[in-house]
Amino acid sequence: MSAVMTDPKELAFRYDLFIAPDWRDRFDTMINENIELPLEGRFLDVNCGTGAYAIELAERVNGKGEVVGVDPDAERINIARAKAQVQKTKDVRFEEGPATRLPYKDNEFDVVVGDASLLHTSEIENVCAEMTRVTRPEGQVVLKLTTHGSFDEFFSIYWEALHNLGIAEEVWSSLEHLIKERITVSSAEILAERAGLRGIESFVSKEEFGFGNAKEFLESPLIADSFLSDWMEIVPPGSREAVLSKIRTIIERERNKALFEVSIKATVLVGKK
Repeated sequence: MSAVMTDPKELAFRYDLFIAPDWRDRFDTMINENIELPLEGRFLDVNCGTGAYAIELAERVNGKGEVVGVDPDAERINIARAKAQVQKTKDVRFEEGPATRLPYKDNEFDVVVGDASLLHTSEIENVCAEMTRVTRPEGQVVLKLTTHGSFDEFFSIYWEALHNLGIAEEVWSSLEHLIKERITVSSAEILAERAGLRGIESFVSKEEFGFGNAKEFLESPLIADSFLSDWMEIVPPGSREAVLSKIRTIIERERNKALFEVSIKATVLVGKK
């Protein structure tokens, strides 16, 4: 199995160049198309990444408020600050901090937008509760999620590879957990209610990602940096290269010289405190 990239600066640049424009922008577009955000007030962008959406919000506010972007990754925050400086964007600042323990007081923001699309399901409820805590009464909370039914095309191939190598039974319960790990839209709405939101609405879009071949899929920053390690964790270390090789073979057969496409259920949830 290829070495996992660990250099924080390079990972942040890969995120900014490849993941944010293709993955993250789809969720932000869903917000823009479905949710009416105010044009003034204090905004917080949780897990803001490299800052593109926080900067967009600040340009919309245009002197009638402030946008704060917070992310646990210091290198992403550095890129976000540099972007804001280059674009001469006013009314925006970026801070390092964890989404599960936001460094802000209760009831500080009029609108809180949070990206949980790359998080493990076990983290989402805590993040939603923290987002709600720092939102003022009657304020808006918007949460971006990847919900159940995502990456089914890959998991079908993954199961076949494990089956062909005779280890499907050994890892089946772990594979089943991976397949079911993402919560359903209705479960996400219940979670948001528990966090203290009301009038909850959800918007769902099937988003497809195309890859030229198996190698491009497995080595793409989106898959390699965000998902592959978790997916391969269930396989005994000595079998991982064989499993990856089998996955490549099956993808090449399945795609039949066309793009290899995987889809996600991109979900944006909005409610009031």
